[in-house]
Amino acid sequence: MGAPMPPGLRHRERPPEWAIPCPVPTCRAKAGTPCHTPTGRRLTAGSHPSRADAWLVHQTTQPAA
Repeated sequence: MGAPMPPGLRHRERPPEWAIPCPVPTCRAKAGTPCHTPTGRRLTAGSHPSRADAWLVHQTTQPAA
């Protein structure tokens, strides 16, 4: 009973594309929040495919730190 809990079970890791707002007009998810359907339900996948694509473009256009 005293075994340590794996890090993935305690706090879910957020997908990296959540760092940017969703570009889907009917979603309006802000940075750090999951995507929603037009009726307001959370997407089971967590993000729209276009949000992941926009995040990839955002990553490739940023200057190297």
